[in-house]
Amino acid sequence: MKMRQILHVDMDAFFVSVEEVLDPSLKGKPVIVGGVPDGRGVVAAASYAARKYGIHSAMPIAKAKRLCPHAIFLRSSHRRYREYSAKVFEILRGYSPLVEPISLDEAFIDLTGCEKLHGPVLKAAEKIRNEVREVLGLNASIGIASNKLLAKIASAYCKPNGMLWITSGMGQQFLAPLPIRRIPGIGPKGEAKLQSMGVKSVGDLARLSLEHLEKTFGKWGVSLYRKSRGVSNSPVTSKTDDPRSISRETTFDVDLTDPLFLESRLSYLTEKVSGQLRENKLF
Repeated sequence: MKMRQILHVDMDAFFVSVEEVLDPSLKGKPVIVGGVPDGRGVVAAASYAARKYGIHSAMPIAKAKRLCPHAIFLRSSHRRYREYSAKVFEILRGYSPLVEPISLDEAFIDLTGCEKLHGPVLKAAEKIRNEVREVLGLNASIGIASNKLLAKIASAYCKPNGMLWITSGMGQQFLAPLPIRRIPGIGPKGEAKLQSMGVKSVGDLARLSLEHLEKTFGKWGVSLYRKSRGVSNSPVTSKTDDPRSISRETTFDVDLTDPLFLESRLSYLTEKVSGQLRENKLF
């Protein structure tokens, strides 16, 4: 069986990078996309210069302002981000028909069997990264591996603007020294629970038996057992017909406690969600 060649392409600080392409004077400065500093809302993206102050996605704008008062705050422009995202995916689909979008700014690509078209996988990945930068002015980090799990971990490891290839048979050796939070699906609560068991690295996790993990965590324990060993059989699929989630939200300018007003807004948002569910023939 031919070893798969999977790429995980992850755009670096995508929203901010698009804003920098549109306004080059922003480059190198602490830029925060998500809202104005005197308003409400959360950080949608932060430049690497802003991240040095401890700012990260989903942080309240007010807190980001306290951490970096001199930052440049910009409202999100999702129309522009979607336009640039479409251009990125157009480039990716020029290399393989198997491109699986994960979000606006990341995707898996299966390059298995494409060597005659694009050369060795490392060369092909470099061509993709260079084309995205030259055509769109955007940087991407690319992880390369024999499965989606390892490719995703690799791209996160080499950020920003890096490229990392985990060659066949080297997955467990690469994973072993990494902190457990590097494993997708392990959040703060899971990390705290595992650390209370003396598990700090992926190697520590890999030393636990399947029986012990399953008894302690159920189905999640089985998943942890496989992930800690770099095992993933999930194929790259280009099917994008079904939405991964459907939601609507709003942020108020001030704190509100009027039940009638809140119920009316909830009703409005619920109808918006229901309308999209009906449009997609979902329940």
